[in-house]
Amino acid sequence: MRVAVTGAGGFAGSHIARHLKSAGMDVTAVIRSVHPDTLASLPHVDVQQADLASGITFSTPINALVHCAAEIPARCPDPDKLYAANVDATRNVLSAALDAGATRIIFCSSMSAFGTITADLVTPQTPVSDPDSYGRSKLAGETMLDEMVAARPEIGSVSLRLPGIVGPGSHDNFLSAAAGRMLAGDQINARNPDAPFNNILPVASLARFVEHLITHTLLGHTRLTLAAQNPAPIRQILAEIQAGAGTDVPVAFGSGGHSFLVSSKDACKFGYQPPDACQAARQFGQDCRDFKDL
Repeated sequence: MRVAVTGAGGFAGSHIARHLKSAGMDVTAVIRSVHPDTLASLPHVDVQQADLASGITFSTPINALVHCAAEIPARCPDPDKLYAANVDATRNVLSAALDAGATRIIFCSSMSAFGTITADLVTPQTPVSDPDSYGRSKLAGETMLDEMVAARPEIGSVSLRLPGIVGPGSHDNFLSAAAGRMLAGDQINARNPDAPFNNILPVASLARFVEHLITHTLLGHTRLTLAAQNPAPIRQILAEIQAGAGTDVPVAFGSGGHSFLVSSKDACKFGYQPPDACQAARQFGQDCRDFKDL
């Protein structure tokens, strides 16, 4: 099986590309910019450079597409430019994937697609409420997949509304920022210390699930939410990260905001194996410590 992975120069995409290669698949890693460090992180993987917002044609036929590439607010603060870039990139890569023969498509969407969350338990059916430009760009990609599978019933696709993905080198989410402060010896600020928390997804768990999805039959377009099992209070999650990282920085807790859990029930029907929240947190801390020491 040949799989194209976009965003393979980024955190999640590079891990997924390497995992699929180790599973025996032929992988085309699509990256926007070629840097020696990026190429070194993708050994034995075919690399194709492309600016997806401008267009792409796959150099070889593919069986599946894993679309991870996206502009994020931290890199593209202009909301209109971010939305346009992500929508154009998704439209272009989906069209190119169809032309290259792909019949399975995995789209890395985001919890941001829900916008303002007021529910206590988030499921794929939770109503959307006023998402930001990043969330709206993910919703637009999901809508493209709805239209694609309606016109091409042989295509199977899944949109993964991803929570905070963690692992060595992760960034741009609460737990990754907290781990960075721990290793720097800085105080962590958090809220609602006793609220149950399971909004953590190790990148290795994501990569294994993506492998499972593209090697099994997919019908239509399905939206899934992913998280850990056995939720624990956020104070315990942070303590587990500190234990794994070998740090002991102070944590200042406040209140306010709405805390919620994320359901993996539907994803488990597709073969997802949720990690334990505390075990995932401790392993993340160990990974961060080891990554810092490299």
